[in-house]
Amino acid sequence: MLKFLFALLMLAPAMCAAHVSAYAPSEAPYQYIDAQNRPAGFAVDVVRLVFAQAGSTGSIDILPWPRIQQMQMTQPNHLIFTVYRNAETEASYQWVGQIVPFKIFVYRLRTRTDIRADTLQELAKYKIGVVNDGSRFVYFRQKGLYPNIDAAANDELNIRKFFAGRIDVLPEDPTMLAHAAKRYGFDPRQAVKMFELTEMAGEGQLAFTLNTPRATVRKFAAALEKVKASKAYRDLLTAYGL
Repeated sequence: MLKFLFALLMLAPAMCAAHVSAYAPSEAPYQYIDAQNRPAGFAVDVVRLVFAQAGSTGSIDILPWPRIQQMQMTQPNHLIFTVYRNAETEASYQWVGQIVPFKIFVYRLRTRTDIRADTLQELAKYKIGVVNDGSRFVYFRQKGLYPNIDAAANDELNIRKFFAGRIDVLPEDPTMLAHAAKRYGFDPRQAVKMFELTEMAGEGQLAFTLNTPRATVRKFAAALEKVKASKAYRDLLTAYGL
């Protein structure tokens, strides 16, 4: 912790910028609420470094994704993370920069040998777990699979439902699936990859709401690049196994 605080001090410039409010859905290990009821995770730590580098005061809140969409997306100086940048989300934000790349695979439980699918269309026979109003929710709805959607408030709840057998298939990021499975006492080896949703591949990014001043977006983009070039960032990658 002392080393992390020292890194913040080393990165912080003398001048302070406007207050920025940051919001994220729970997606461990990238961002979640820890046992002390505080925001934690790789992306949270990166955002704190970026705040310091940008000379900005800021707050971080972990909220359900539908609440973020309803309450925060129309306000300026709101930073949203980790947002998946792909064709579905490109026009919805002002992009700051990449934190992590990601891929989405469709999983079934090892015990569910009755589930067989190699294509998106073959999922029409199954109940699909996604986050309510998230990018995967929108994707499956656009592909005509809305009747198959079983929506939850966040990814962790979806993963728990998956291992409990309450949904048939789970489109998920492998890192998030493995972390959440271990956190809740499930064996990640029981999740079997069926195929990749290549259209959903992209980057996990920091992004500002559309009516945020461009000068703020540029300041944070420059700050993120400096953070990513720092030893503090490399140490975080190692600490989180990314």
